[in-house]
Amino acid sequence: MRCSSEYDVAIIGGGPAGAAAGTQLAKAGLKPVILEKEKFPRFCIGESLLPFGNILLKQLGVWNQMEDAGFLRKYGAEFCTGDKSRLRRFWFGQTLGASCEYSYQVERSKFDELLLNNARAHGCEVHEETRVSAIENIDTKKMHLHCETPQGALSIHADWIIDASGRNAFTGKKLGLRRNITQKKRRIAIYGHFEGVFRNSGKAEGHITIARISDAWFWLIPLSGNKTSIGLVVPADQMSKPNSRTLDDVFQEAVDSTPEVKDRMKGASMLGSLRATGDYSWKFSSFATRRVVLAGDAAGFIDPIFSSGVMLALQSSMRAAELIIRAEKSNRQLSRFERFQYTRQVMGWMRQYSRLIAPFYEKAGFEVFMNPASLLQIPSSIARLVGGQTEPTFIDSLRIEAFRTICRLQRFVPIAPAIPSLR
Repeated sequence: MRCSSEYDVAIIGGGPAGAAAGTQLAKAGLKPVILEKEKFPRFCIGESLLPFGNILLKQLGVWNQMEDAGFLRKYGAEFCTGDKSRLRRFWFGQTLGASCEYSYQVERSKFDELLLNNARAHGCEVHEETRVSAIENIDTKKMHLHCETPQGALSIHADWIIDASGRNAFTGKKLGLRRNITQKKRRIAIYGHFEGVFRNSGKAEGHITIARISDAWFWLIPLSGNKTSIGLVVPADQMSKPNSRTLDDVFQEAVDSTPEVKDRMKGASMLGSLRATGDYSWKFSSFATRRVVLAGDAAGFIDPIFSSGVMLALQSSMRAAELIIRAEKSNRQLSRFERFQYTRQVMGWMRQYSRLIAPFYEKAGFEVFMNPASLLQIPSSIARLVGGQTEPTFIDSLRIEAFRTICRLQRFVPIAPAIPSLR
């Protein structure tokens, strides 16, 4: 038996952004519905959380469930060169305090289902295996969403839409929003799950490992049990080289030429097959219209090097829900200022990471990153951003800008020791 098709808010997508928005809207007394195209649990990449995101999970009411779910605790992160010559570790507790000493490495199938069930428990209606195919009267008070389900067509009427559809960016395309590329070089990620991968000992067992090679990098994310997520991020032209190389070819060639990763994967076996995703680093020109708000990856996507995806998805969607709750109480649409302010704020969060991502891909910048000096307490400010502090203090912003300046100087003056394995 189907429930009424009349809702206050239709949320497209049931991942972390959609589930968080649905939870907050239902808690405020509105009537939201989540329209998720897949059946949960389902595979998803992006398993590494940030400790500042703990605050958001507590606001959603799922922190106790997180603590009991058996996820592997993540006390920090480590960056290294693929040839094993350099290693740098961050410990969250040293700079973020006891409340943000750790976060978790999560298997997304389990984590996302936990968040979606939490939305249900708070009164948000959820339709899985429901794909939105068209929207009539978009950006008006009475929008009509046409959906396809295994049982047939479903019509949804809503006054608001939160687009949490991920990089499919469903409503952004429908609205004709301008899409801006934020990195000059296109990249793709090739990834999969493995068992039997070497792990660090002690509290460092849960560290994410980022291994930098000449023109690419690996992530190694330990998950609960004996499972590890491993991904390779390479320039997109690697897949267009001759000889018809497959995903497995590109991945294995990179592993074989990277001692740090090759040694960790001795005796490892792959679970399932490799997957790939591309189209990295873009954003729409605006994240909100009068009655449609884009959240998470549906608004824009930044390079995953600092594991910011889930936290930004939660943060933006909860902010989107706040805007709609406030406007609904006044029986009005979003004002031009509110739309501008939301876009500016979320872009600002993304920009904080972009300021570190650009130096990471440059030889000079990575050399500075891997050789921290206590001067000006720059390492502490970087550690706070790596831990998820998207709204740094004025002093932290100055220190990060000083870091970027030193990276630029490194191109001409050897301030930090060179790393010959990079080009």
